[in-house]
Amino acid sequence: MRVVLDAHMLGAQEGGNETYVAGLIQGLTAITMPTDTTVTALHDPAYCPHASPTSVRYIPMSRSGNIRRLLIDLPRACHRTGADVLHVTYNAPLLLANALVVSVHDVIYRRYPRYFSPQVRLLLNTVLPLSMRRAQVILTISETSRRDIEHFYPFTRGRVVVVPIAAGSVATVTPNCEAALRYSAGHEFILAVGTIQPRKNITRLINAYIAARQRGKITARLIVVGKAAWQHSEIQQVANASLYRDDVMFTGYLDDATVAGLYQTCAAFVYPSLYEGFGLPVLEAMACGAPVITSQISSMPEVAGDAAIMIDPYRTEQIVEAIEGVLSNRALQADLRARGQRQAALFTWERTATETLAVYRQAMQKRVL
Repeated sequence: MRVVLDAHMLGAQEGGNETYVAGLIQGLTAITMPTDTTVTALHDPAYCPHASPTSVRYIPMSRSGNIRRLLIDLPRACHRTGADVLHVTYNAPLLLANALVVSVHDVIYRRYPRYFSPQVRLLLNTVLPLSMRRAQVILTISETSRRDIEHFYPFTRGRVVVVPIAAGSVATVTPNCEAALRYSAGHEFILAVGTIQPRKNITRLINAYIAARQRGKITARLIVVGKAAWQHSEIQQVANASLYRDDVMFTGYLDDATVAGLYQTCAAFVYPSLYEGFGLPVLEAMACGAPVITSQISSMPEVAGDAAIMIDPYRTEQIVEAIEGVLSNRALQADLRARGQRQAALFTWERTATETLAVYRQAMQKRVL
């Protein structure tokens, strides 16, 4: 079985998409693949330091944009390698002679269109259905996403397969606690990680933090890590307008080692997202030993299991009470750290790779039929 994997996002700081492809390749290099199986990843191998040339072959491709990749690079790689299966994330070439596996991590743009620009909605609503119609198998990462895909695109029913992912490299790097200390300045702190946009519910978290400070129950700082995205200025203004603005820090994007250091040393990690296809920061925080508070909706319960404090993300008072409860109870913090690490250990890239190989064979067999 010959597989071509679209890995164009490696090294591009594309968040979850990059973490997924890098982790899948990491898993493929860690397992013993069948002797009749080869995987070719289209990208510069320098972007994937975990890769071994004996298990995954690399073909550099153009970085000139999505159109060339879809029209030329991917079809040409499939032709040259004699690929049985092409695995892409979201967007697939129009014309293919081989089986197609399309990874769709979520369709949040259909459930909550207000969180996406009109241009992004138009692109996804146009291109993704075409890709899914041609796919033998649609691969997703949670039962929540599977239900959403089948609900909004009924023609996919019976072709959507769930293969969970694992924590990214932030969970395996050596934590840079010294760098983390520069942000916390030695103070106890609450941590939030994610792109600064409305869906991540940072505004409600800031309001909960302000309320907890006003009640005098906590003195910890709030550190928010992540790249600025849609409506980030309005979100940051909520903190800037409060009496506690000096204790709320927006760091922007940070390297994995620094984020790992922050995860390890925070008093609580709070992730009150309004909707996720998986919720990777929850898993990464648990893997690094952070006590986790997260939303009780969408995919977060699938990821967190019984290893986190679950809250209604629409109720500020619940977030306040959860923060106060965790920060005031050292025994609870220790229990959440231990349970979180056990839960995170259930998710491995080796498992992801093994189950994905089975999906490739399933797609190839469907193509033959």
